[in-house]
Amino acid sequence: MAFILHTTRSISRSGVRMLSLRQLFLVIVSFALLLVLLAFGAGVLVGQNIGNKQDAGISRLPKDPDKERFAFDRLGDMAGRLVKLETDARSLVKKLSALEMLESRLGDLKAGRLPTSPIAANSLQKQGAAGGRVLAPQGCAADEIRNGVSGQEIDSTEKSLVCLQNLLSKVEAAAARRSVAYMIMPTQQPVEASRIGSGFGNRIDPINGHLAFHSGIDFDAPIGTPIRSAGGGRVKTAAWVSELGFVVEIEHGNGLMTRYAHTSKMFVKAGDVVTPGQLIAFVGSTGRSTGPHLHFEILHNGRFVDPAPYLSIGSQVPNV
Repeated sequence: MAFILHTTRSISRSGVRMLSLRQLFLVIVSFALLLVLLAFGAGVLVGQNIGNKQDAGISRLPKDPDKERFAFDRLGDMAGRLVKLETDARSLVKKLSALEMLESRLGDLKAGRLPTSPIAANSLQKQGAAGGRVLAPQGCAADEIRNGVSGQEIDSTEKSLVCLQNLLSKVEAAAARRSVAYMIMPTQQPVEASRIGSGFGNRIDPINGHLAFHSGIDFDAPIGTPIRSAGGGRVKTAAWVSELGFVVEIEHGNGLMTRYAHTSKMFVKAGDVVTPGQLIAFVGSTGRSTGPHLHFEILHNGRFVDPAPYLSIGSQVPNV
């Protein structure tokens, strides 16, 4: 059985380059180092100010209080910006960790290592984050970060801070692009807290009693239960289709399409763009059906594939 995925390689070809978690932790360390240096610089300035006052009877050198006040203000401003940057960087680490976990799951899916049952997927243990493409922190020279932060050297430290801000912005933009690429993967269970009635593959047909191929997964749920999109995409069909009853079809790109059949009410129309988890219909029992349930299919280039491995990814990976 073949699985068609938006792999790391295909996304990398689109120009998306990511910072690995190890590199991002180095950025956070740089933030912490800058914060220490800023505190040290402030202490130096305070010490100089106190020393000047104590030596007032000995030294008659002129002082510039406006210049000292300006230096203190700049240090305070940089310290505040640095604290915010460190918080943003730690949040980005969590996001990148989720993205790399998803990449690992997609690799397992392509290699056939994921379980074929969404229930069995709950027994999977989380794996550590894998390495990714590196966005080199060009322009943030280490010697600038190690410089002092008093007097004229404040300019050098502030340049390093601006460089780190720009670097973090680039990483956030790359992470956002990668998140969008993964949002179209149909990995979210379309009906929450429902029992699986029939799985993918051959079964005894519940109506005629003969052996027949079942092209998807049936989720047993009461009429009116919300049905949500398994991934982002564009609605291809939202209409009555023979034995499927009221059906919604969503194209996700790369030849992937999801189908939601036997619905009682639809909330989208052909051409609509949907996001992962968006309400698209209610569970029903329309068409050739023995009772209320959602018949869910995933197709690649018109051929049926087992939805279970895709859904097992969504049950293990945090939202990205």
